[in-house]
Amino acid sequence: MYSIFLCDDIQETLDEYASLIKTIAEKNHIQVRISSFSSGEQLFFHLSDCPGQADIIYLDILMNQLNGIETAKKLRNSGCQSEIIFLTTSDEYVFEAFDVNPLQYLLKGETTPERFERVFLQAIARIHKKGSDMFLCESQGVQKVLSVSSISFFEITKRIVTVHYNGSEKFNFYSSMENIETQLSGKGFVRAHRSYIVNLSYITMFQQNAVCLKTGAVIPLGVTYIKQVRQAFSDYISQINLHIPR
Repeated sequence: MYSIFLCDDIQETLDEYASLIKTIAEKNHIQVRISSFSSGEQLFFHLSDCPGQADIIYLDILMNQLNGIETAKKLRNSGCQSEIIFLTTSDEYVFEAFDVNPLQYLLKGETTPERFERVFLQAIARIHKKGSDMFLCESQGVQKVLSVSSISFFEITKRIVTVHYNGSEKFNFYSSMENIETQLSGKGFVRAHRSYIVNLSYITMFQQNAVCLKTGAVIPLGVTYIKQVRQAFSDYISQINLHIPR
């Protein structure tokens, strides 16, 4: 059973897309539970104590008071890892939307039912994949199983690795950067320094000898790693751009 949340301040829109999702789910033999919310405030309040309730969130942007972008930012900051799909009438926020790592940005009235279905199934596939996209670490008998997407970076000091996740949380364990690189191969991380591995999706700015992350952290760039970090980030952005609606 997949939990689908719809957030829009127009009731007719909520009804329309709830009906469409049910039709697609039945066609593809997928069980869903749909919940509707009429404002970003209502959605955030519902998820604030348990941000992992929703598998997929369809979120309008142009809403009164708390708009969809700000709602998504608050959700991400609270640890929400749901697949977010913006469903709105304006394309002017498409680049700003990247800050919250949405799966897709769809335009009402311009998105065909076929395309809507493809994106829905893509979200379901990514949820399945998340099951394997976990990082396991252990220290003194305490095990942590972390979603890879929640991890912003790793740093190491004398074989003690600190993993930074969910914005401000961290956990220490023994390992080597080489072992971690092997575990994270193909999962969107890059070695930025002999002591740091960074999640590409968290990078917001390049400085001369450092990168700035969405969490506010500033990670040093080792001289021998600058070229590979810039290339990896360029490849990452190119992949994201493939998902921008034309």
